[in-house]
Amino acid sequence: MNCLAAEIEKETERMDGSRKRKQHETIATSLPDIAENTDVFQRHLLSYLSIGDFVKLRPVSKRFLPPIDDDTCWKILSHRDLGIETNKQAPEYNPHTKSYDKLREFQTYKESYQQWLKWQQLTYNGIEPRHMVQAIDLWSRCKTALKQKGLTKILDSLQPPPNVYEDGSTNGLKSHKFYEMVAANNFPSSFMAFYAIHGGQSELQHSDVDGFFAGLFGSYSCYNLFYSMRLTDIEAPFTGYDNTLTKILIGSNVGNPRTLLLLDYGSNEGPEGSMYLGYYQSDTRHLVCRGGLLSYFETFVERLERNVYQPSTIRFGPKSLLGLCLFPETGDTVSVAVTNGVEVRASARWFPDRRRGGAMNFGYSIRIRLAESDHSDQGEAVSCQLVDRNWEFHYADGTTRRVQGEGVTGKQPILFRRENGDSGFIHMGPAGTGETNLHATFVYQSQSGPVPGTSSEDVTRASNAFVRGTFSFRPGSIDAPTGPLFLVTVADFPLRVTLPFY
Repeated sequence: MNCLAAEIEKETERMDGSRKRKQHETIATSLPDIAENTDVFQRHLLSYLSIGDFVKLRPVSKRFLPPIDDDTCWKILSHRDLGIETNKQAPEYNPHTKSYDKLREFQTYKESYQQWLKWQQLTYNGIEPRHMVQAIDLWSRCKTALKQKGLTKILDSLQPPPNVYEDGSTNGLKSHKFYEMVAANNFPSSFMAFYAIHGGQSELQHSDVDGFFAGLFGSYSCYNLFYSMRLTDIEAPFTGYDNTLTKILIGSNVGNPRTLLLLDYGSNEGPEGSMYLGYYQSDTRHLVCRGGLLSYFETFVERLERNVYQPSTIRFGPKSLLGLCLFPETGDTVSVAVTNGVEVRASARWFPDRRRGGAMNFGYSIRIRLAESDHSDQGEAVSCQLVDRNWEFHYADGTTRRVQGEGVTGKQPILFRRENGDSGFIHMGPAGTGETNLHATFVYQSQSGPVPGTSSEDVTRASNAFVRGTFSFRPGSIDAPTGPLFLVTVADFPLRVTLPFY
């Protein structure tokens, strides 16, 4: 046993000596040796150097020129200091839009890194590069989607940010309140990146009735309630909201109810803040999105690209205007049913109410048309007329309300398809105009009224309320029937708020 203990002690002393010799060899490695080995320089010294120290090494010794000029070092610095995916892109001034709204591809990581340094100096280091990259991408995708949908009123209303550099160069710095406030306040980086591309929407003029529903974040209406969230001009956020600078005004709806879109970046809201709906002259507000303005914008752009929101005629008093309709066209809040060739698509939206804790009121949109024929454009002419409706409102408390009546909002449209394939509807009924609408879908909107079991105090709480029903249709028309009545199904569609809410 003693011999074994002595053998273990001897082996331990040998290992300790070996470890000490290795440590000594590591310490003995000279700085010139590190400089001459680019790989060693990158792995062992670069992580300890600031960008200032890194650049200062060049005049110190020619030995440092190879690692400093090696673009891999600049790639490492880009990833470390900029916090973005390693690429050779950086924001470039666009003289046509007067904005840094695109990324330029540089030849080397060194060039892109230096461009980012200029950008950070320009914005007082207030915008993280990752947020700037995200904002440029989202704005580009948003404008592409709006253009494809023909929503030129929204596109034309988008304002460039203030000209920071008159010619986009590093010369001629032009002072602006936005950047002065960036330097003086700890605004969320994502908020500043969003506004660095577009400075809001142009102010709506009273004479521009056609532009009323040109709100960036979409519109909808029902009876005397109408909503269109317009992006607030860049100057407005600095007025604050309720005399604080932690609640920033992002958008406003001049319709009914007068609604505000707010960014709250208080201590409990996370570094990028949360989005709320508020009201003029009221402290009531509703959480509509967490994660800041860019997170809110990102989901909106994704819904545009998936055609959840589509251009539609939106009614404003006696006028009908084109806007981005927020009644969803696709997704799990939309129901679609086809019965006897008649298609009914239905979805609902909450109308924000300034009353605290009251039951929620939903508007719903019903789109009715003859489904696409399986045959060629040439075929048999068909028509049918809506006679009456039968609705069932099923509430979360288990109760049901039934509504029956002639027509829909005083209208009894005739749906038709002609032999040449043309289809549409004729606006009939007591409130109809008798007008023929070719290649159009009949749309009507109504309201649920207060929904039991819901509360505007907490719009994030899911409601199990839903609506279903049927329409009675007469083949031919009511005055000239060609067959017996038949029922058309309105499939279940929910009454709930989907977050983020726009």
